[in-house]
Amino acid sequence: MKLSAIDVALIAVFAALQASFATLPFTITVGVSGVITLGVIGGSLIGILLGPITGGLAVLIGSVVGVFINPAGALFGILTVIPPFCGAFGAGCVKIKRGYITGAIIFASLLIFYAHPFGREAYIYPWLHIIALVVAFSPIAHIAGSTFTSSNTKKPIFGIAIAAFVGVLTDHITGSALAMWYFSPFLTPPVWYSIMPVYPIERMVALIVIVAIATPIYYSLRKAGLIDLHK
Repeated sequence: MKLSAIDVALIAVFAALQASFATLPFTITVGVSGVITLGVIGGSLIGILLGPITGGLAVLIGSVVGVFINPAGALFGILTVIPPFCGAFGAGCVKIKRGYITGAIIFASLLIFYAHPFGREAYIYPWLHIIALVVAFSPIAHIAGSTFTSSNTKKPIFGIAIAAFVGVLTDHITGSALAMWYFSPFLTPPVWYSIMPVYPIERMVALIVIVAIATPIYYSLRKAGLIDLHK
């Protein structure tokens, strides 16, 4: 895929937005020191607006900058850029009716999570991620992607909501898989089970915020001709 001048401009603008998100706290961590930043919102939001390639590049660049601007939010060091990038890429794949690629990312992350002995003990923990996996592989994701290319749909709220749901859960499971190994053996099964009632609320809040922000911005970018619906 060749990037146009508009693509490059969008990458620059949204990379700066993602870098800004990476400096702002969203929620606290459990079991380890640090904070989770608004990058969890920026990743899927930008992926929905720009698609998997342009959006993924914007989030990757912005997240790298954010690591250096706000080291406190870099829970995994430079590897901190992986979850938001996967969230952006995953949400973007749903947008272009390639949800099965996102499903493959979630599935691989689940395998990494369960490969650790503590992951197998906390086997119930990723229940919501498994639902996202099913959605990504199901016709629901394809239907959601179709709303973005429909000439009759100015504001594809259903598509945005599904892409946001799958995107934020992709971000979260890749982060959880990283945390399982990065912080081993400090994150024990009881810690994972203590997080289990909290993370669905946290991620649903992120989903609502993404839908509320992405819907009007998507419509504005589409109306201005800055989004190529066929990419």
